Amino acid sequence: MVITHSTDERRESALITGASSGIGSALALALAPLCRSVLLVGRSAPRLAEVARGVALAGAAAECFSADLAERDGPAALAGAVSARLAELGVARLDVLVHSAGLFVSGPLATASESDIERALDLNLRAPFLLTRGLHPLLVAGRGDVVFINSSVVGQRRAGLAAYAASKHGLVGLADNLRQELNPSGVRVLSVFLGATATPMQEQIYAHSGRSYQPEALLSADDVARVVCDVIRLPRGAEVTDLHVRPAAAHRPA
Repeated sequence: MVITHSTDERRESALITGASSGIGSALALALAPLCRSVLLVGRSAPRLAEVARGVALAGAAAECFSADLAERDGPAALAGAVSARLAELGVARLDVLVHSAGLFVSGPLATASESDIERALDLNLRAPFLLTRGLHPLLVAGRGDVVFINSSVVGQRRAGLAAYAASKHGLVGLADNLRQELNPSGVRVLSVFLGATATPMQEQIYAHSGRSYQPEALLSADDVARVVCDVIRLPRGAEVTDLHVRPAAAHRPA
């Protein structure tokens, strides 16, 4: 059976946090052919502008928002700016919201930095909660998809990752409970649990741990984006709640 998708299926708008690099930028580019407008959120204005050019080439209008979602007022300010900009464009809905921004922290309990712990919790958990709340009316209007980019650390037990794992376990609870709350309004909620993916952040993680970084043995951000887009394009009568993606065994180092 061959499944085709017509241009009539294009969504009105999608917002991606962490869109300036890695998985976020790959998702922005992959969503561009599916959406009329793609809203890009990140801390680096120059990198966002570069991604925006790719989005435009793929056929969607790009809107850039420079924001640090770990700041206390960052999520609320972004939700207000996005709502205002969509209103200016005559758009009263948000069809896709992807929470891709994240921060990795590691270290033993005895030497854990309180500021690092707070920033990880703020960016990885607090920001998705508050941003989803701020955009709730637009998501309901669009019967949208909310995507939480999570980590395979949720199913692991590893020393030195307590703060990071706590933030990601919290994200599971957030997604699972929001699903129960938002499903009656037609909003779908997806958690994506990723194994090691070749991104700038992953390269830093490998360097910090003294391991050899071999991107060819990891997931590619483009492959992750393709899989997520396939789930988003499912008919509205179907919902994928948890998606686990890892590097293929044949490509993982022995």
